[in-house]
Amino acid sequence: MFKVIVIGIIVTIVGLFVLSGVHKAGSDNPSSVNGYSTNLIGESDNNTVKVAISGEISHPGSYFISPEKTLGDLITMAGGASEDADSKCFNTSLTIATRTSFYIAPVLTSTSTGCVVTESSKININSAEVADLIVAGFTSSQGPSLITYRTESGSFEALEDIMNVKGIAKGTFEKVKNKICLM
Repeated sequence: MFKVIVIGIIVTIVGLFVLSGVHKAGSDNPSSVNGYSTNLIGESDNNTVKVAISGEISHPGSYFISPEKTLGDLITMAGGASEDADSKCFNTSLTIATRTSFYIAPVLTSTSTGCVVTESSKININSAEVADLIVAGFTSSQGPSLITYRTESGSFEALEDIMNVKGIAKGTFEKVKNKICLM
């Protein structure tokens, strides 16, 4: 019985050493972020920015990319958009520039409550009226602010741009991100 216990302890210790070696080997790769290839030019390269991408994407995470590249390039780096991604909610030709994150929204599906299926559609933040924006989840003061902002600054280019509107923060974005679209 004593031999079995000693062998069990030795196997456990050896296993821990092997696993810690595997972890270190994977984390030393400078061209990898969150375990995915990033085509990182170099950590000291001042020509790249760190951009996060989440939502309906094959490998969500943070990637180093040139600010001159497009959202389409970032999506490609992240393994592509999933088949559930809503193409009306992102613009692949949008230049990364100073943006630090992108959310790829899913297609909105019908909602079923008991025996009734209700058809739902996303609200286009570039053309919606105040009443429609309120239905999407914006408050009665945020709706007019969105319209004023897009009138003065032009169309929203990314869903995250709504957070540039005074009175709209990350909490509102999280609440409405799957209910809005760009076109």
